[in-house]
Amino acid sequence: MRRKTRVSVIVVTLMAGLLWKPLPEAGRGFSQTDNGGAVQLALTDQIDAYIAGEMQARRIPGVAIAVIDKGKIILKKAYGTANLETDTPVKTGSIFRVASVTKQFTAAAIMMLVEERKVRLDDPIGAYINQAPDSWAKITVRHLLTHTSGIMPGAIVRVDASGKLTTREGTALHDITAKRALEVIAQEPLLFPAGERAMYCDAGYFLLGLIIEKASGQSYRDFMQKRFFEPLRMTDSGILDQWKIVKNSVQVYTVRNGQLAPWRRDWQYEVNSFAGVCSTVEDLAKWDAALHDGTLLKKTSLDLMWTPAKLNDGREAFVSGSPYGFGWMLGDHRGHRIAEHSGASGTHILRFLDDGLTIVVLTNLDGQSGSRPASLARGVAGLVRPTYRPPEMLTAEPDPRAETTRELRDLLSILAEGLAEGQDSLTITAAYQAFYKSLQPHFRQEDAQLLKTLKTFTFLASDDVEERGLKRMGEPIARICYYKAELGQKVYYFTFWLTKEGKVAHLRFNPA
Repeated sequence: MRRKTRVSVIVVTLMAGLLWKPLPEAGRGFSQTDNGGAVQLALTDQIDAYIAGEMQARRIPGVAIAVIDKGKIILKKAYGTANLETDTPVKTGSIFRVASVTKQFTAAAIMMLVEERKVRLDDPIGAYINQAPDSWAKITVRHLLTHTSGIMPGAIVRVDASGKLTTREGTALHDITAKRALEVIAQEPLLFPAGERAMYCDAGYFLLGLIIEKASGQSYRDFMQKRFFEPLRMTDSGILDQWKIVKNSVQVYTVRNGQLAPWRRDWQYEVNSFAGVCSTVEDLAKWDAALHDGTLLKKTSLDLMWTPAKLNDGREAFVSGSPYGFGWMLGDHRGHRIAEHSGASGTHILRFLDDGLTIVVLTNLDGQSGSRPASLARGVAGLVRPTYRPPEMLTAEPDPRAETTRELRDLLSILAEGLAEGQDSLTITAAYQAFYKSLQPHFRQEDAQLLKTLKTFTFLASDDVEERGLKRMGEPIARICYYKAELGQKVYYFTFWLTKEGKVAHLRFNPA
């Protein structure tokens, strides 16, 4: 669901830092029996210690994880409490609300209908949605998939004290019909012309649910059940129904007034195609296997889903700081291509596209309260394969290019002054300068104020990636550098993507 946390304009909040103490260097990794069953694994103790430490630091009641290698589970574990009132433990079969992880299911459903020639990506959405307003005439199915439609971000419709439907939070449980949700969304003016910008949009994925229903002749709930959950034997998966008692379901929590409290997302949507899937780590491993072996979709469809979208001017569409495909955040981790997505309920799936490794992390603390499941997934990946260790797990190495470090620190000083209109920096690419200057001024100002507090800037490591074909902002990347820094009283971790000429094509920094 839509995130309310303040996002740094340079930072990718999905990649927030770990509160982690280094573990010993990993050994040879996991072992398996001949029949593929997971046995006592060499890294299990390290992963257990890591998860336990992070749960305590982040106040997460319960966690379930799965490590999947080329479609096969090599580790599944559960930790902590599913329901604090009953002291029910989390199990690997516990059912979590995965929230916006749902979007990859909805995108896959659209691509399935594209393969069946029932939907065309560049059709206007008015071809599938009855009574679409005239202002939506230029919005296509592709725009909805990539958050580039310009439609209002929130699909959440609520009732205020007077009984009027609004988009504000904080009301009691009520049912929201597809008809009424569409009416409310259609009344809102577009935020920008289709394809001009990108903005995370639950409403767009709600509309994709309507398109699935129109093209398939089935309800969204039935389509997901008949076309995904039943064929893949995802027997513990379904679409959220607030009026139904579901055994082994996990309570989601938030932090309110400094204390853990139930997460009050009590709205019942007739079509919840943006955040409605409920599942287990075991079932999500089956989902990952189907993506890996081509059970559901052709390779051409998956490749399209995992290709960054483009804006009208040819620039990549960045959503919350990362390139976005169809239902997946895209990018790289330690120089390896990834597709990933988080859910506001504290869930995350991380896929290494070229290496066959997937990490599923399901927590029951909402992301706004600091569960940071994406960083947990990266931490687990780093324990499974040391080459995936995130910056927070690295220890400082001798700096092989001190001149580069000086130039990068100088760049941070320039950004701390705001990089005013008309001002250029020779250290960063033209594409990144254009992207940075296109951001809203108050976001740039907030980052500038933070960067002014820079105290220390320490080289950790670098990855030479010129042969891997990685790009950022359309520029080929030759090297990625990682640094630890002090900003004010806090520790941050910086990542810089550098071109062959040494220019910064992109950067982000994350708090520890």
